[in-house]
Amino acid sequence: MTLIASFSHSFADSQRAFRLILKAISEPGVKVTLPQIPVWGNASPAATAILMTLVDRETPFWLDSSLGDEAMLANLQRFGARTAAKAEASVALLHAASDIAIAEFSPDSCSPATVIIEVPTLSGGLTLRLSGPNLRESRAVAPKLPKAVLHYLRERVHSFPQPIDLIFTCGDQMMALPHTTNVVVC
Repeated sequence: MTLIASFSHSFADSQRAFRLILKAISEPGVKVTLPQIPVWGNASPAATAILMTLVDRETPFWLDSSLGDEAMLANLQRFGARTAAKAEASVALLHAASDIAIAEFSPDSCSPATVIIEVPTLSGGLTLRLSGPNLRESRAVAPKLPKAVLHYLRERVHSFPQPIDLIFTCGDQMMALPHTTNVVVC
């Protein structure tokens, strides 16, 4: 087993990734392209960049078993990530094929959990109508979401604000639906 190098230019690339992640979170539904980096195991380049940017020793983390191969676990350990139960995780990474109920990640704390979901594409799915404080007017997006995510968006007890920040990744791109975004599945 070998550890995979992180960003090519550690400081500049990590700062760029952080700014792009913030852009996606502050502009719900906007696709951003993250710096191209070697992937950790079966994760996409975007998911890997997000993990390298958001996960550290202080961040309780949960990983879907389908993505938890040796390379992923070794790199998370190198970053000092501490695994946690779903309900206690601040950040989680899931594969689209996972049948995990998204609501299981609702933390008991005041801050929302961030659930990163690897999806097959960020277009061509059911239309989601987005509105909320970071949008001047409603926006329509159509990432190809798994049934569990669509079920969560349709059936959640509190439609706005939701207790979870959702980030969808595909290849080197990401799209975010922060917890303050009102989402209606059309």
